[in-house]
Amino acid sequence: MKAIILAAGMGKRLRASGWDQPKCLLPFGEFTLLDHVLGSLIAAGVRDVVVVVGYQSQQVRDAVAAHDVTAAFVENPDYATTNTINSLHRAAAYLDSDFLYFNADVLFDSRILPMLLATEGTALAVDEKHCGDEEVKVVVDDAGRVTRIGKALPGADCRGEFIGVAKFAADVCPDFRTALADFNETRGERDLFFEAAVDVLLADHVHRSVPLGDLQAIEIDSPEDLSAAQALWESGAILSAVATGACDDA
Repeated sequence: MKAIILAAGMGKRLRASGWDQPKCLLPFGEFTLLDHVLGSLIAAGVRDVVVVVGYQSQQVRDAVAAHDVTAAFVENPDYATTNTINSLHRAAAYLDSDFLYFNADVLFDSRILPMLLATEGTALAVDEKHCGDEEVKVVVDDAGRVTRIGKALPGADCRGEFIGVAKFAADVCPDFRTALADFNETRGERDLFFEAAVDVLLADHVHRSVPLGDLQAIEIDSPEDLSAAQALWESGAILSAVATGACDDA
């Protein structure tokens, strides 16, 4: 099992809060968002990571190097004009076996990761709630299978928000690489969320929804998101493997 972590973006909207470093280095307690991701992986026994970097990439490389992981780095020099569908496409060579996926700007409870690992096949972590326009939403059938995913889906039809943390099984990888290449190389649509490629896969590959239940996760895009994340952290609502020492790497 490997993990692919997308950490290339600039986080333009956060600049209003005074933050001008990579979003994955936002501090929560003594640790950063990236520390929390890597700590969750180490606690789960996953130490093989692929990190897509772009904005201030050396800072991210140095932060990863502080952990006991085996890391490969993929550069996205076009981070300012592209989105996650392009970053993941650049890492397509690593989509060759089961892998975990992380958006590096998500603060999530470490207990979510074991839930994904315990789910057979491909699985998406879903916060079941009413969603607004900004969330990446999922439609889920009665069997728990994700049938649609995307930001533009009508909220009333959706089960909840995909939080940007997932597990993809090896059987999905060939078609996933093909879909990513189609969007990036054939269509030239490189400024999309990677979920556009996932949506193409849903007709032929089972993607299971893994509800968070009472566990918490939040994607940080704006100053308002950051304030909400800080409030969650300070309330103790989010368990972090690295902050609690549940992993053997600090």
